[in-house]
Amino acid sequence: MFKRVVLGISLITLISGGSIISMKYNTTDAVNFNRVVKRKDYNYVSFQNLYENPQLYTGTKVYQYGTVEKVVFNSNSSYMLVVLNGKDQSNIIKLNFDYSKTDNANRFSVGTEVRFYGKVSKPEQYETGRGRETSRPVIEAAYVDLKK
Repeated sequence: MFKRVVLGISLITLISGGSIISMKYNTTDAVNFNRVVKRKDYNYVSFQNLYENPQLYTGTKVYQYGTVEKVVFNSNSSYMLVVLNGKDQSNIIKLNFDYSKTDNANRFSVGTEVRFYGKVSKPEQYETGRGRETSRPVIEAAYVDLKK
């Protein structure tokens, strides 16, 4: 028996060979090439809660918005540093994502506003520019796109 899924796609742009290069969608479903991400399955969690209580949120599905501070594209470990809550550099998270599965990943550059859905991982320890040890929240992205 087949199950029919309606995604609410309003526009699909195709190039030769039938590859999807862009799409618009409704606010409840975001489309990735391998799955549908339903917003209702993810909870908004503030940076402050992620930072102060990482043990409570590890493994939790969350969504957030932010501004890209840095992007690193590698075939095995791509990530972005994303500033949440405006331009406050102390509110930065590491967003890991699979470059090969991200729709038009080259659109993500410094200063770009993004929205993302993912699962919270253990915080990452790192050294600040001033030599101080600190930590930042890490999220394994299921879906990343430009903020609409």
